[in-house]
Amino acid sequence: MFPLRRTENLNNAKRKPRAYIYTLGCRVNQYESAAVAAELEKYGFEIAENDADCDVYIINTCAVTAESEKKSRKFIRHAAKQNPYAAVIVMGCYSQIAAADAAKIDGVRLVLGNRNKLRAAKYAADFVSLSAADNRIEIAELGNTPIENMRIYHTENARAFVKIEDGCDNKCAYCIIKDARGGVVSRLPEDICEEIRGLVSAGYSEVVLTGIETASYGKDLDGIGLSELILKIAEIDGVHRIRLGSLEPSVLKPALVDTLASCEKFMPSFHLSLQSGSSKVLAAMRRRYNADMAMNAISYIKEKIPAATFTCDIIVGFPGETEEDFAETEEFARRAGFLHMHIFPFSPRKGTEAASMPEQVPENIKTRRASELAELGAVLADVVYEANRDYRGTVLFETYENGINRGHTEHMLEAELEGDDLRGKEVRVYAAEIKNGRLICKAE
Repeated sequence: MFPLRRTENLNNAKRKPRAYIYTLGCRVNQYESAAVAAELEKYGFEIAENDADCDVYIINTCAVTAESEKKSRKFIRHAAKQNPYAAVIVMGCYSQIAAADAAKIDGVRLVLGNRNKLRAAKYAADFVSLSAADNRIEIAELGNTPIENMRIYHTENARAFVKIEDGCDNKCAYCIIKDARGGVVSRLPEDICEEIRGLVSAGYSEVVLTGIETASYGKDLDGIGLSELILKIAEIDGVHRIRLGSLEPSVLKPALVDTLASCEKFMPSFHLSLQSGSSKVLAAMRRRYNADMAMNAISYIKEKIPAATFTCDIIVGFPGETEEDFAETEEFARRAGFLHMHIFPFSPRKGTEAASMPEQVPENIKTRRASELAELGAVLADVVYEANRDYRGTVLFETYENGINRGHTEHMLEAELEGDDLRGKEVRVYAAEIKNGRLICKAE
């Protein structure tokens, strides 16, 4: 049972209904929350900056690890305690795979999945008008439901993230995301381009194309893939910079790299979902490439795009990973020359093959390997910055604090420039020095 809905504050103050969105997890979730916020604004909602005294709470959950599920449940309970009269709506990966469990949490009125998130806005509007049903589970079947045609109109960031696809066709031993997101489904290119034109009109000049498996874009479409989409976006007036989200090494074929190299608006930074530099470990993970294939892809990119930089995701301590395997990952990192590594000690995820694999690595060893790899990463980053000591180029500034603008170069090096507020602006600069892991720049 729920408390009677408190509507007198809305009616007496004649204020807009307030909604707060908690977002856990990846860039795709962040984009989807922004799209839901845009829909809520169409229904007359104010998107609250804090969670005090709101009429609707939406929790966009994550399930990539057991810890992320735990955090999702924590945020759901927290929202319900903030205002017992409010609507608590749960959506995302956790609710997609555990809808009944999410619905049992006190205060939850609606449970959605990953292919019907925009439904949250309509339910919220019905709720404040006293026409919404309580305690509903509405989970769309992933195999039979097309991608939602979401759209954002503004973002708090200087660069605009645009979702181009959802789902993944991999079956990695450690991952449950295929169960939560389904197989690859792509947005139509005309819908993507229309959204980007709107963002350009709103003042954004850099777009980041993102998805669960970005480079698989177009697998379910006829006659278009990621290469063709990038070229279409590059034709849009006002788009100056195009970036890509996380990429699996196996999809970095020469044809795609050649297209990227030929596109002047493509920014030469690559984030690879590498996971390991050991072929043995990659095979145990059920990845679709080995270490040699990944290194060959990096080498080809360096040949075609000499200014390219690389960041990556690495899991240390996967079941069966030996000291020799870990040493191979370290050597791979040295050869690749990563600018940054996102390092994750392996965390068993219930429902995955890896959770019950033999030879689980002790926590203290995982912690040590993560620390050693981070130390190596700091050294490799210094090498990349030193190679760019004489940098001249264009920086898009993203933040401003205490008279200092901070942003990123074309190839994702961090840069600083002292002066007036330049957030959202592209500025020609040159590097005067390197300090605290950043290029300290002067305007040309």
